[in-house]
Amino acid sequence: MSWPHVDYDTDLWMQIPNSWTGTPWKGPKEWGRYMSDAWWGDTDLDPTRKDLKGLAATLRACAERFPASHPGFDVYLHLPDPREMPLPVYVASVEADGDREESLRALVTTDDTALVEKPIVEDFTTDALGTGLRSLRYTQTDEDRAIVAGVRYAWRHEAAGCDVVVIAAAPDPRRMLGAMDDIDAFAGWISVTPGA
Repeated sequence: MSWPHVDYDTDLWMQIPNSWTGTPWKGPKEWGRYMSDAWWGDTDLDPTRKDLKGLAATLRACAERFPASHPGFDVYLHLPDPREMPLPVYVASVEADGDREESLRALVTTDDTALVEKPIVEDFTTDALGTGLRSLRYTQTDEDRAIVAGVRYAWRHEAAGCDVVVIAAAPDPRRMLGAMDDIDAFAGWISVTPGA
């Protein structure tokens, strides 16, 4: 099955490696330190040692935790400012099955019992993937009943025989909604090459 490729903006996004084999890092700790230095180094800000260590620890935790949330997905972190909390965005393809409209609706809305209200579902078109669906959803956590804002995208790529799925969510609705333009642009950079 074909896998999505994202030609993302490296000033706003970083990808968590799917495997540490073949990378310059032994694992999340080394990757977090390297990316923290690089991210702070690309700003006009003057970070303290505490700033560098803080982001390194945050990125390490992201690399250890986030891939388990959606196994089999590629994980990208939205981080326009090293002082913000990274926002995970998950990308994958699944085998196309059944009616296109029903499948895409299921991928973006799901029968989530934690939904606070009916998701806002609308068409979303990109040059590479055509027209799919995007949904804005609000759920509530079981533990502390906190509101989680999320957005999901899905497209059917007939030539590749797959559905492309993008998932983002954050327990801080302001962080999520503030990133929507960047996530929409990120979704526009996703492509699939049949047979690749």
